[in-house]
Amino acid sequence: MLEHDVVDNSQSPTRTGMNPFRVLKYGDYKFVWSSEALSLWAIEMEIIVLAMFVLRDTGSPLLVGLVGALKFAGTLLGPLYGLMVDRFDRKRLQVFVRAFGVVLAMLLTLLIVTDTLVLWHAYVIVTAGSMVRMLDLVLVQALTADAVPSHSLHGAIGLSRSTLDGARVVGSIAGGTIFELLGLDWAYITISVLYLLSTLAALKVDARTVMARVDSDGIRASLSEGLRFVRQSSTLPGLIFFSFLVEFSAFPIVNGLMTVIGYELYGLDGTGIGLLAAAASVGALLGSLAVALRSNVANPGRTMILGSIVWHALMLYLATTPPLWLFTVVLVLWGFSGGATFVSMVVGLLRAAPAAARGRVMGIRSLGIYGLPLGLLLGGWISEYIGSDAMIGTFGTIGLIATLFAAIKWPALFRKASSQTTDSLNQ
Repeated sequence: MLEHDVVDNSQSPTRTGMNPFRVLKYGDYKFVWSSEALSLWAIEMEIIVLAMFVLRDTGSPLLVGLVGALKFAGTLLGPLYGLMVDRFDRKRLQVFVRAFGVVLAMLLTLLIVTDTLVLWHAYVIVTAGSMVRMLDLVLVQALTADAVPSHSLHGAIGLSRSTLDGARVVGSIAGGTIFELLGLDWAYITISVLYLLSTLAALKVDARTVMARVDSDGIRASLSEGLRFVRQSSTLPGLIFFSFLVEFSAFPIVNGLMTVIGYELYGLDGTGIGLLAAAASVGALLGSLAVALRSNVANPGRTMILGSIVWHALMLYLATTPPLWLFTVVLVLWGFSGGATFVSMVVGLLRAAPAAARGRVMGIRSLGIYGLPLGLLLGGWISEYIGSDAMIGTFGTIGLIATLFAAIKWPALFRKASSQTTDSLNQ
């Protein structure tokens, strides 16, 4: 009965209108979303502010890439975090993650206000925050899938991704502007307040029943079960491959390296760099909304592959360093294709993952995020020793080749969602 219900839901038509916030009517998703939104605004401000602080303090694009990479040092614990999400009350875990973020932000703010901050402090605190960042990502995706029915899941993921892209617009502009006009201290005071509000919203989320128990064989057997779901699925391996690919080849641009691109290629200051990053985020916001506003997404895998081809092809043009106004226009289009690609990928993952193992499957998927720190380090190195234009072109070429490889390797990604969901539930 479960299999029949899920397949029906994934195909059920819904009246959508043009309101992306319609999914907030489901359960307590409005609190899940608002907590995520406030946290994302803080994180995106922090990315820009720290990148500018490191670049001005050291003048090294490689060290800018390093501070961005350290934000994902906890990614290796993703499978264990996935088990925790299946094993414990997800609401309590979420509150813990948010409160931990507040403590770290206030500590960094105190160092800044007392004029005792040095570079290694930032690296240590960023690394500590990364230890729970991946748990937060898995939690938000699991809580979203808990609260929203399958046929509206693309709307919730689209809204979530749109919120991230909107946060990048606001965070990039606000972070760069506050840093330039008021200084590092006021920028981090603002970030701390946002983290605090995010924690208060998390307190409003309903408690969750435990989806799975650790059996007598222990943690290793439970993690192995999650790996079995992935291996035996015809679509999950391909989707997880794509999660690594886009993190490695595209996301470094908007997770720290935009500062290097704007400064090196166009001589922009903090406000200009923030506006350039915002252009990419506006495009991604529109791409996410384009998917979210559809009545149904029957074939997210196909949308993901086509979107990835366009996404990386546009990077090859950006690498030619067109005039700033044209670079900005193409950057909006680049963001649009990226937003549609990412939302389609996450929808495919959540639909293919059985509810009782969803945390573990998404925890395994989270290992793909290691592509981002690797991409940041590689991108920072190429920018420092060859140039930012070469960095963009290298990532675009790698992404195109890998996308075509994945399309050939996993043809099941072209199936409709009903067959993908049935496949995962039968394992």
